Amino acid sequence: MTLIFQTDDFEGADRLAYWQNMISQHHVSVVSPGGAAQDFSGRMKIDDWGGLQFSDTTFSPISYSHGVEEIRQSERDDFLCVLSLEGGGRFCNNDSSFAFSAGDMVVYDTDQIYAIEFPEKARTISLRIPRPLIISRLSGADRQFALHIDGAQPMAQLAAGLMKNVCALDELPGSQRCRDAEAPILDLLCLAARDLRGEEQRPTPGQHMLLKRIKAELMERLEDSTISVTSIAQENRISPRTLNRLFASEGTTVMRWIWSQRLAASYRAMSEGSVRQVTEAAFRFGFKDSSHFARAFRKEFNIPPSKLIGS
Repeated sequence: MTLIFQTDDFEGADRLAYWQNMISQHHVSVVSPGGAAQDFSGRMKIDDWGGLQFSDTTFSPISYSHGVEEIRQSERDDFLCVLSLEGGGRFCNNDSSFAFSAGDMVVYDTDQIYAIEFPEKARTISLRIPRPLIISRLSGADRQFALHIDGAQPMAQLAAGLMKNVCALDELPGSQRCRDAEAPILDLLCLAARDLRGEEQRPTPGQHMLLKRIKAELMERLEDSTISVTSIAQENRISPRTLNRLFASEGTTVMRWIWSQRLAASYRAMSEGSVRQVTEAAFRFGFKDSSHFARAFRKEFNIPPSKLIGS
């Protein structure tokens, strides 16, 4: 489905009010605390692409704020990848900020307090991504996540080219083809993110390397419902206490992390169409009871798993 809206049919302050309402309703909930010029102009074209959403937007100078109230109002739990095509701006969160220029990308979690400023006329392409499709691909993507990807980076250029080509299509592929394309689109974007994060990482302490290895092994065994803290510790020749401390360093527990990854993997499988039944998703990813799985899934993602199967 494609939706296009613009401010040309409105005058004065009504332009910004209309724009903010449509952005919040169809894209992400925001306010514009600094207001905008009376002749503010904006146009957005939104394409639903399977479980993803692409938005091609041109607009006058403006700043957006996403605070506690906007988080509360949001019905979705997504990441955004914003590709700056013209102009530039600044992203602020957690008492820190960074500038971005034309060609750069900003990837961030919308379930946090942030502000994004565009001091001059700008054009962006945004990709809205359901949380499970990111956290199943990109380790460390949490609710305070924000990443600036330099547009000069080779993988970033490939990802940017793909995003521009998608938005330039005169006609969208069929719904199943869009879903089939989700995975390669996200894989390319996450490669660019991993390249950048790899460049910024300092030498990892031994415990972090151990945790990384344990996580990789567990990701290959999400279907194993017999996994426990004791069995994982024994397999890695460490004590359960040491194992618990490793995961506690990231603000989680062993079983909570496994549970979260199972739900994320099931979301991805159903979204991409590799699983066709809720019961199949439950048992494939280590849940012994499909009813418990359905309740946990809905609590985590605010939608029933059947909605993904039927879409």
